[in-house]
Amino acid sequence: MRAGASFLAIAAMGLSAAAWAQDAPQQGVEAAPDGEGETIVVTGRRAALEAADARKQKSESIINSVVADEAGKLPDNSITEVLQRVSGVSIVRFAALNDPDHYSVEGSGIQVRGLSGVASRLNGREIFSANGGRGLIWGDVTPELMQAVDVYKSATADLIEGGTGGQVDLRTKLPFDFSSGLHFAASGEVSYGDLAKGKDYAFSGLVAGRWDTGIGDIGVLVDLAHSRLTSLSNFFRAEPYFARRLPGETSDVFIPGGFDFGDEEFKRDRTGIYAALQWAPSQDLELTGIFFQSRYKNTNQSHFSMVAQQDLAVSRAGSQFDANGGLLSTSAMFMRDPNTFVATGGGISSGGGTEGTRSKSLTRDLSGEFAWQPGQGPFRLSGSYQHVLSTSKLDRLAIFRDVAYPSSFGLDLSGDFPVVSLAPGAAGQFTDPANYFWAAAMPHNEDNRGTMNSADLDAEYTFDDSFFRSVKIGGRWSDRKERDYNNGYTWTALGRGWTGVPTPYSPQLTFANAAAGDVDAYAFDNFFHGQIAVPAQMLWPTIDLVRNVDVDDLHRAPPTNFCGPADWGNATYFNCSSAGALPSSTYGNPRSRTNEFINADLGTWRTQTWAAYAQVRFGRDYEPGAMGFSGNVGARVVRVKNESQGFIVQNAFTYIRNGTQVDLAGRVDPRGGTATFTRFLPAVNLQLQPAEDVKLRFAYNVTMDLPTFNATRGGGSTGVATTANPVAGQPGIFTNFTATTGNPFLKPAMSTNLDLSLEWYAKPGTLFHLNAFYKHIKDLPIYALTQRDITVYYSNGTTETASASASDVASATSPAKVKGIEIGGRAFLDMLPGVLGGFGVEANYTYIDSKNPGDLYRDIFGTIRNDAPLQGLSTNNYNVALLYERGKLSARVAYSWRSKYLQSTNSNGTTPTYTYVSAPGAAGQSIQIALPVYGDAYGQVDAGVTFKATDFLSFSLQGTNLLNATQRTLMGGYKNGAIYTRSWFQSDRRVSFGANLAF
Repeated sequence: MRAGASFLAIAAMGLSAAAWAQDAPQQGVEAAPDGEGETIVVTGRRAALEAADARKQKSESIINSVVADEAGKLPDNSITEVLQRVSGVSIVRFAALNDPDHYSVEGSGIQVRGLSGVASRLNGREIFSANGGRGLIWGDVTPELMQAVDVYKSATADLIEGGTGGQVDLRTKLPFDFSSGLHFAASGEVSYGDLAKGKDYAFSGLVAGRWDTGIGDIGVLVDLAHSRLTSLSNFFRAEPYFARRLPGETSDVFIPGGFDFGDEEFKRDRTGIYAALQWAPSQDLELTGIFFQSRYKNTNQSHFSMVAQQDLAVSRAGSQFDANGGLLSTSAMFMRDPNTFVATGGGISSGGGTEGTRSKSLTRDLSGEFAWQPGQGPFRLSGSYQHVLSTSKLDRLAIFRDVAYPSSFGLDLSGDFPVVSLAPGAAGQFTDPANYFWAAAMPHNEDNRGTMNSADLDAEYTFDDSFFRSVKIGGRWSDRKERDYNNGYTWTALGRGWTGVPTPYSPQLTFANAAAGDVDAYAFDNFFHGQIAVPAQMLWPTIDLVRNVDVDDLHRAPPTNFCGPADWGNATYFNCSSAGALPSSTYGNPRSRTNEFINADLGTWRTQTWAAYAQVRFGRDYEPGAMGFSGNVGARVVRVKNESQGFIVQNAFTYIRNGTQVDLAGRVDPRGGTATFTRFLPAVNLQLQPAEDVKLRFAYNVTMDLPTFNATRGGGSTGVATTANPVAGQPGIFTNFTATTGNPFLKPAMSTNLDLSLEWYAKPGTLFHLNAFYKHIKDLPIYALTQRDITVYYSNGTTETASASASDVASATSPAKVKGIEIGGRAFLDMLPGVLGGFGVEANYTYIDSKNPGDLYRDIFGTIRNDAPLQGLSTNNYNVALLYERGKLSARVAYSWRSKYLQSTNSNGTTPTYTYVSAPGAAGQSIQIALPVYGDAYGQVDAGVTFKATDFLSFSLQGTNLLNATQRTLMGGYKNGAIYTRSWFQSDRRVSFGANLAF
């Protein structure tokens, strides 16, 4: 019914558009007459589409463009959503590509032709976010400030180096783009999401002026934009399917170690300010100054429940498995005794809690440029200076609670959505506050700051009446620095009884001891739009507590003797419910660290770049009877110096090894490195024009990507992996040493690219294209699981050189190969009579095949494998849009789809060490895993209609995610290549109404 209702809404939108258009007078820009001599009037999005086509056709390399309409509006509400419609571009609908546990409604990152190496540019210059990466977080940028977005798929020598996949250039408006006089534009929008149930808004305003004065032409432009978006995402997650042996059987089955569920609410405010000043004191000289700033603030909150136990088991009776032994459904999951394989009958422990995050970021670009062409002659000199500042801060706090689950529960994973079932009356135990234990707190803080100064100078000499059109040379220098503080996820237990006998005073407090306002019964309203039933309604720490408590206060001890003496013989000390409510939010056990940031949290980077290039443009224009031939040939030489500094941290830790208690010492040791590289980047772009409306392009170029700052970090950690001790209250049992570090000496990834493109511009608004591409990529950074020696420091002053399971980033020793095709086009049915002549169709499809040394992972048996695909690469991607452009109306129904793609081989929750027992009473075998997690195939329907009431005023209605799509993630690394669902996500269906004014 829900999908059907949305489909009817889409159909109604399209029919309404057609009905309006039938009676609407034609307004806009006149195009060529159709076959019957009637003039086709181009308005709205069609005019913008034709402008984008013209830019693509005139370009000397292979590009795609999206251009704002006459009201200054791009077709979607975020840069990522704009880019997903472009042939060969796909977007990541998660907080980050390697973070499959957090959904992002607007998307966070993009791939071009399956590669995440996408360089970000603003008006042709480098732009970035201070987040440990190299590029821009696209969601931070205000789309209302953009005039167009260009996607470069082949490089020229005069483009800044970067982008094995391609480059995305955000182009802003400039004062000299406008005619003389004053110009104004403004827009406003309100929106509503059906899960968040909140009303949001957006507004923008532009003032531009251009005047001919006594000191030359002067132009000024100021553009302001602000938007708020509130979104709610529901999630359900299955824990890894651990290998288990059932009683009396000789082969393994795979049983999930529980499940998680919850929601995340995001409220973001995005504010953009853009100003430009242009002055042409003469016809020979033009000066431009630009100020660009985008601020992004986010407040999010989450409630989550975790029923995660590695020792969960099932009986063959009442359970169903697939052909590979993966559990499909069971009437009862329970805890079993590894010595007998018999159910213990005990309760299943579960965790969960409440999390709140506040974050803010800023990206600011200050730049000045000049262009001098003396006497309007053949020589042109241009240059620019740029300063970029980017900052980001994040403060997060999660407060955890434990509550006993019933001794068994049913789980059905055989359908489209999971079903959890509890015995009748079992959910009643979740209503008693005394059953909930305060468990832990986990703050997380980040404070990043990045800067870049750059300068470039270009000289070009143009030839008249010659096959050679121009010669261009230039150079660029840049100095980019970043300083990041990140204190990790500093989990610390609250008072658990065992954390303080006899000191510190840390009794086990329950929700019955909660201070006023610290606990509430949060309900998941309309969870998954009613398609998944919440297993049980529970109690949670309140959002107010998470938002407002000081973490140090949270860990302060309750009043002296509040729970009686700190003594193993005092039962109240280990369950203090009978003592009643606390006077304040003090739940015991001092923090593991008291300072927000310490030296060990610091990472610094610096990249200095020197580049020079030379390029020749040549060509012969098409004439009837004479084929056109043109292009450019050039090369760029780049020298890069990377520096990275950080600290290796070994935390104090106690564990059992060979039956003896061992204490690791806490240490912080500096680590870093410097690497210098010089690379030669040739670029050749050729085009044949056999007809006025046909172009055949060929491109050969070499591009490079510098490794991310996170990959080259000097810092890291060493430690110990353990399994739970069967003796309650005792330290874990040693399994292996661990190490996680960056690599300051990583090489740049180098891609040799070949492109062949056929483009047919049949008539204005109608085009078709076919592209084939091939990429040969060396030194691709991959996530590697290896064994390497580390120095272990003990609290008694001794050391040991030991082998550790290391998680590092390394340069691939063999090349990756990526090849594919893009096919697409657009056609308007102008030849049809009346209202039907406004319909059009736009579609594109991309197929990508790859052979590569993938990121390493450990399968469910602990075996290291390297058969994962390139991270972020979908084999199949397509977009389909039904368009309507007629008179005063512009409408679109669009569907975007991408196939499965790898997200991570080291994501949270899929890298544990578990214990495998082959038979009752047999010794347990510790198995370390790191399963690959994939984003499943996903498609989404969006629609919009714009009505142009006057030449200056238009109204719009848009719908997003109309068919209530479900995003899934998948886990690999199982028998016979089996893949199992890791997570299900759903978010809002959203509708927005807006008005645009321009004159």
